[in-house]
Amino acid sequence: MLTFLSVALLIYGSMHLYALNKVWLAFPHSLALALVLVVWGIAMTFSPLILWQMTRQNLHGATVAAAWIVYLWMGYLFLFCCTALLFDIGHTLTTLLGFKWHLHESMMLGTIGLISATLVVFGFIETKHLSVEEIKITTPKLASGHITIAQISDLHLGMMQSDALLDRVITKLREVHPDIVVATGDIVDGQGDDLDELAQRFQAFHPPKGAYAVIGNHEHFAGLDNALRILRNAGFTVLRGEAAATGGIILAGVDDPGAGMREQEAHISTLKPFMAAHKNSYVILLKHQPVVDRNLSFDLQLSGHIHGGQIFPFGLITRLVYGVSTGLTKLPDGRLLYVSRGAGTWGPPIRLLATPEITMIRIESENK
Repeated sequence: MLTFLSVALLIYGSMHLYALNKVWLAFPHSLALALVLVVWGIAMTFSPLILWQMTRQNLHGATVAAAWIVYLWMGYLFLFCCTALLFDIGHTLTTLLGFKWHLHESMMLGTIGLISATLVVFGFIETKHLSVEEIKITTPKLASGHITIAQISDLHLGMMQSDALLDRVITKLREVHPDIVVATGDIVDGQGDDLDELAQRFQAFHPPKGAYAVIGNHEHFAGLDNALRILRNAGFTVLRGEAAATGGIILAGVDDPGAGMREQEAHISTLKPFMAAHKNSYVILLKHQPVVDRNLSFDLQLSGHIHGGQIFPFGLITRLVYGVSTGLTKLPDGRLLYVSRGAGTWGPPIRLLATPEITMIRIESENK
């Protein structure tokens, strides 16, 4: 944890250094400007840690206001650095090719700043456009007919994502009226207050064949006991190294290793013999992170976690880390993996080229 935190602060601090250096170069140098840039850079680099401490002090109003400032700045800074890097590459190539670069430092700063601000606005609007992704799977393992499953993931309900997001999700679920709802983690965020009211609102939606959930890493951050209580109050059966038969299929689930790998490994060890014994049934594994265990006998794994990158081009990094992109992937052994972009946001309340989704999965029998 300490290593991860150190690396994260180093990267975030370097982004501030790069961006604020652009400001320094664009304005006449002065001691006042230097002090402002240094203080702002240090304060915003450590602002996520300060915000985390604020959440522990029950200062709800101040924490919410601070969160919007901190995370909007985080999103803006990321887009600013990406845009500035493109300009720097263009400047370098132009110089190497012997052409004249017509933008001086202040013009570059203004242009980059405006482009980044525009992208933040578009990204904020994109979070409101919840789409329904539909996939259809046929299998001989379903005796007859079909079953429909709605997957929701990564809502991050809490301090910045709450009523409006939940209303959009419930409205979409009512429109598609699935037989089963599954939640693949990070439904509850680590920066929430009392989510009991939201849980009660979700409980008003009753899928006919049940609602099932697994734990994501943010449920651990929120406090596992509290997160489990909220999920169960919302009407979910939480699968923790367990399986349930419903609608002619089997759903199995494991915890995310947010608090360490041992618990997830214990869940997988528990499920292995069960899933191996039910090879003739259609088995769906609910697992928050899109990491595939080759030894588990499932037909379809449903995951989330990576948000489709949330803000382009971060999706390129998540693809390098996990080796998969969002959507449906056929694995080399014929099994299927579906990775949802999720419905909410973590950190910056924006999405760019990663539209939020719920997924409607229709599993049909080949024996029609």
